Amino acid sequence: MRGRSGLNSHQRRLGSAVAVVLVAGGLAACGSGAAASTTHPACGSGAPKMTVAGSGQASATPDTLTISIGVTVSDASASSALSDANQRATALTNSLKTSGVVPGDIQSTDFSINPTYSLSGTITGYQVANTLMVTLHDLSKAGQAVDTAASSVGDAIRINGLTFSVKDTSTVDGRARSDAVAVAAGHARTMAAAAGESLDGVCSINDSSVIPVYPFAGQLRASASAGDTPVPLEPGTQQANAQVTVVYAVSRK
Repeated sequence: MRGRSGLNSHQRRLGSAVAVVLVAGGLAACGSGAAASTTHPACGSGAPKMTVAGSGQASATPDTLTISIGVTVSDASASSALSDANQRATALTNSLKTSGVVPGDIQSTDFSINPTYSLSGTITGYQVANTLMVTLHDLSKAGQAVDTAASSVGDAIRINGLTFSVKDTSTVDGRARSDAVAVAAGHARTMAAAAGESLDGVCSINDSSVIPVYPFAGQLRASASAGDTPVPLEPGTQQANAQVTVVYAVSRK
């Protein structure tokens, strides 16, 4: 049976595990970790049951980009390096805001002042680094925003990495879970028919999923020239995985 995720049957077979125990001429209960329903007559403690585990998958296109971006400058004195870094960091922040990034999506994550040394161990100057974590919600403009930000501070720009993510994972999580249940149900019907049994209702469904939409982390190079082509950014797709265990009541045909 096909799930909403669009995965083919081969992928489902690979992602599924099935457990069933035959005793006393019938299908007996297997431990599921989920309490059986007391409202279904066929789910009593002595009734034969089948426990089936199913895995499901679904994919989504990222709609959010998080970038670690900042400035690093060096000078002969700490005060000069700090002054230069402050000016460039301010220019960087203003550039991001001009590109449409709201202040709440710009966060300072690291700031440092460190001496630099010669080979003999003598202090030759000071280096100041100021790093921001920036969240971009309009991916169609993200490349231009990064390029403009880099151009605003010249060679002081530093881009440490990026992460694509899905802001609202509820839809893709739901599709993955639906796919997992469909996989489990398909296997349960097949096994029940092979054993000469029939399914007599669901006793319990246990969701053991831990399904973040796995973010993609990568690196990019930003141009320091405003005349260059904007940074190309490709979000790709990301996958959510789900795991469920379903306990079915069964009876002889």
